[in-house]
Amino acid sequence: MSRAVPVEKAAREVLAGQPRSTARAWLGPLTLAVAIVFALDTYLVATRPLLPFDVPVAAFVQSFPWGPVTYVFQVINSTAGYVQVAVGAGAVLLLFFWERRAGYLMAIGAVSSLLDNIIKSVMARERPTADLVHILTPAPGYSYPSGHAVFFTWLSFMVAFSIAPRVRPAYRWLLWTAATLVIVLACLARVWVGDHWPSDVAGGFLLGLGWSAFVIWLPERWLPSPDWKWLRGRAQRV
Repeated sequence: MSRAVPVEKAAREVLAGQPRSTARAWLGPLTLAVAIVFALDTYLVATRPLLPFDVPVAAFVQSFPWGPVTYVFQVINSTAGYVQVAVGAGAVLLLFFWERRAGYLMAIGAVSSLLDNIIKSVMARERPTADLVHILTPAPGYSYPSGHAVFFTWLSFMVAFSIAPRVRPAYRWLLWTAATLVIVLACLARVWVGDHWPSDVAGGFLLGLGWSAFVIWLPERWLPSPDWKWLRGRAQRV
């Protein structure tokens, strides 16, 4: 049998929010691969002031005519500090009241933001300077990895994964498209505002994605079934 079939089946299981043996067989290596790339990005950031693509990509993002999308960027950039904590905590609580499994998944996913703060303190990378990029809104603290990239990656991924079992299969692509769009916009917004280098955003995305993959890779005995519910009906079939 071609390996394409198990890959397709694994993808369907993840997109349905119900990972089984086929999905977990791929999620483990995926988590490891993302961790390796994140470690490489971290090493490069730690051993040199800037990566070759940092300034060119930042200049392109800041010079591109985004039009009305800049309003979305401004909203994303405003969710920092306590606002971000409140949004994350609210999402965890709301989904927990809606369904035990969803809240449990969201709570574990939020650990990636804690990891972000620890790594950021250890790396102590300075933020972009005004002589290299246009800084629209100065931000305090260190730069690597991007906390916004971590936050919006795990939040969007885990929200989509958590509620996917309650969405009709025909409409799940809309759910995951929306999650992907939010992640992309969040990553662009941090470079656009001049608060992060592209390598910061890449590190944040990889951390959020790798941690999310690790969470859904966890054995079923640790990961509640979609049928663990408070009020809703039984989950849709994959």
